[in-house]
Amino acid sequence: MSKITVQNIEKSYGGEALFSGLSFEALPGMRLAVAGPNGAGKSTLLRILASRAEPESGSVVMSKGARVGYVAQELSGADLSEPLLGWVLSALPSWRDFWREWEEAVDARDEAKLHKLSDRQARFEAQYGYHPEHKARAILSGLGFRDEDLSRRLEHLSGGWRERAKLARVLLQGADILLLDEPTNHLDLEAVQWLEDYLLAFKGTLIFVAHDRVFLERVGSHVLVLGGAKPILRSGSFSDFLAWMAENAEQREREAAKITARIDHEQDFIRRFRVKARKAAQAQSKLKKVEKLQDELSRLKGDQLAARSGHRLSFRLPEPPRGDKVAVNVVDLEFSYAERQSAQLWPRLNFQIFRGRKIALVAPNGAGKSTLLKVLTGALAPTHGYAKLGNSTQLAYFSQHQTEILRPTGTVIAEMRRLCDPKCTEEQLMGVLGLFLLGESYFERPVAALSGGEKSRLVMASLFLGRANLLILDEPTNHLDLESREGLVAALKDYEGTLFMVAHDRYLMGEVAEEIWTLGPDGLVQHHEGFEDYDAKRRVALIEAKQGAKREAKKPECAPVAQDAEVEDGQGSKRLSKDEKRKLAEQRNALSRALKPLREEYAKCEKDLERVLLEQGELEAKMNDPATYESAGEALTVNNQYREVSDWAEKLMERMAVLEEKMTAVQADMGFCLDG
Repeated sequence: MSKITVQNIEKSYGGEALFSGLSFEALPGMRLAVAGPNGAGKSTLLRILASRAEPESGSVVMSKGARVGYVAQELSGADLSEPLLGWVLSALPSWRDFWREWEEAVDARDEAKLHKLSDRQARFEAQYGYHPEHKARAILSGLGFRDEDLSRRLEHLSGGWRERAKLARVLLQGADILLLDEPTNHLDLEAVQWLEDYLLAFKGTLIFVAHDRVFLERVGSHVLVLGGAKPILRSGSFSDFLAWMAENAEQREREAAKITARIDHEQDFIRRFRVKARKAAQAQSKLKKVEKLQDELSRLKGDQLAARSGHRLSFRLPEPPRGDKVAVNVVDLEFSYAERQSAQLWPRLNFQIFRGRKIALVAPNGAGKSTLLKVLTGALAPTHGYAKLGNSTQLAYFSQHQTEILRPTGTVIAEMRRLCDPKCTEEQLMGVLGLFLLGESYFERPVAALSGGEKSRLVMASLFLGRANLLILDEPTNHLDLESREGLVAALKDYEGTLFMVAHDRYLMGEVAEEIWTLGPDGLVQHHEGFEDYDAKRRVALIEAKQGAKREAKKPECAPVAQDAEVEDGQGSKRLSKDEKRKLAEQRNALSRALKPLREEYAKCEKDLERVLLEQGELEAKMNDPATYESAGEALTVNNQYREVSDWAEKLMERMAVLEEKMTAVQADMGFCLDG
């Protein structure tokens, strides 16, 4: 049973404490979501748990032999030259070397070595599963990679796809303790859904940082919040935690009201009797009591202020001028990059965006969503057709790569004054900067001193005070913490203009988008319902597509094989000549040679399946034995093994079905069919 115990750890940065006296214990099956504002030390905590950083005091203790999975930040030059599948599999012991040793031992009839190799095989299978390559392919497919990507070198992948590859490698290792920092970054909807399902089935200990509200809600079983007066650890979902916080806030308000009433009562006594000699001593005693009550009230108000810290970020966008009924008109729009003119990113598009609509554009990575936004805003010229804005449409566009509009020598507050509507007040400028985590300490800081994420947030902050009546946003929640995302969602819900955005943040889409548009091989499809309805239909369609693929994989029918050296014609049977017999024998020999490797693999699969089904039966017996559940660790191990065995049995049967199809196809091509 692998667990991790954190005892009184302390860490500071720049002279300020990130956390102190932090203690908790994480057990198998626990999915701990670490939350808190940017700068609270969430990523630092994960680095400490992964032994990539040291606490200033305290200790982190893990169960002996526990395997820790943590996504490394950098790839080496040697890593980048590796093909994707090979690099992911390199995290595991080499099965190829194992089977080579096995074959050598079989040929040499070395029973002692075969016995040792059997023990090693059992350890490998228990630790990494029955078929690591299949598992690696399944993980890579779940994270959005296609079959043709598996042989590509990592150096040819974009930064986002490299991050997916690093995540896949960690998931394949089969860690007991999994540490994930923003794992949903760079993932599209299908990949996020796959990752959620994977982590919900994970039997080990999971500790993760995420700003995706839906991911937090679905995956987390416990919440650890950093950044307040002291860390808070609670069991339950993230919404359970928020409800608990709200209840605590109400309780503090009630306590504060009671203390205020007591202070008023005591002060009234003091005012009335302080000057009277007989009551002076009593009044003095009550004065000390009032001072203690005021200290308690200050503490409660401080707690209330900390609990409400997110609410100070809320703001309302200035009302934009009224625009045209049709904000954007698109006719016969096509685009392809110069280096691959023959490949259109999407089919010819025709659509209109009407005034006041709030639309989210959804598609897999690589479908051309961001490119479409650039064409709509005029940043790219279409190769055919046009995209035209209404005459009264005032556009504001945000992307992660727009920071070049900033002047490096200008200060943060000066750039806000330059880029925003001149009518904006200083209070509005400062309030929006606070929303985007660029508070007072940033106001006089030069733009050149900002990080890439800080520059992106500054650009977005300026857009929200430009009084544009059309906002086109490309992944607006990137680089924002949970509090700022909440503030952004509230602002966009109240926004009275037109909104067209590309986003993977399901909470943002669920709260703001009135329509979901999808972009794919068939062009643009408009779904005139909210995100929840669209997402439910999308999930059903995925399930139906998988079921349809299984039905298509059924064994095809074919004609029976002639069993002897006589053939039937329309008038009865006749004996074949020697030449015809020879030709028929050659055909059968050719068929035998073609089928031999397929039949050998089929026989091996049958043998493996027999062994796996036997083990499955033994595990089922253990699962039905009440003694198994006397130890939580034993029960988890048995259930995990049963899941692995069942998965491998299913894959073996799927492979056998594929082999049957191939053998049938070979025989059909050669004029024969399976003889049973």
